[in-house]
Amino acid sequence: MPVVNRIILVFLIGIAAIGNNKALFLGGIIVLALSFLDRTYLLKLDKNIFLNGGLILLMIWMLMPIIQTEKDMVSIDIKDWLSIEGLVSLLSGLFIVIIAAKGLELMDSNPSATTGIIVGSIIGVTFFGGIPVGILTGSGIAYLIIRLLKKL
Repeated sequence: MPVVNRIILVFLIGIAAIGNNKALFLGGIIVLALSFLDRTYLLKLDKNIFLNGGLILLMIWMLMPIIQTEKDMVSIDIKDWLSIEGLVSLLSGLFIVIIAAKGLELMDSNPSATTGIIVGSIIGVTFFGGIPVGILTGSGIAYLIIRLLKKL
């Protein structure tokens, strides 16, 4: 691995420490440690393991309210689901997972897009109090904007 790549990782770890971004800090430390492993091992390492692990943890976070609420989920009024807020939320959830999948394709095929999305996410999390679940969402939005701009 080129030394400059490790320097960039150390820089990002420093930014994370200054911005009190624990997720970026720990992630950076782990990736920096991985960078010292044998190159042939790293090429065999499937990065999707980390994506799937993160998505599993995110799903656990999303499902926790089901067991933390005092209400029976069946007793939730159907009017809540059919309200403007309920329908817009349902459609937004559906839309965002579809464009996130397209964004993942963009990140796999375009290294410059990946770098821009990662740097933008780091800045958003570190300096603007964002939450780092937006990388796939951001890549999906980037995919849509790029497609739109190419059609103009």
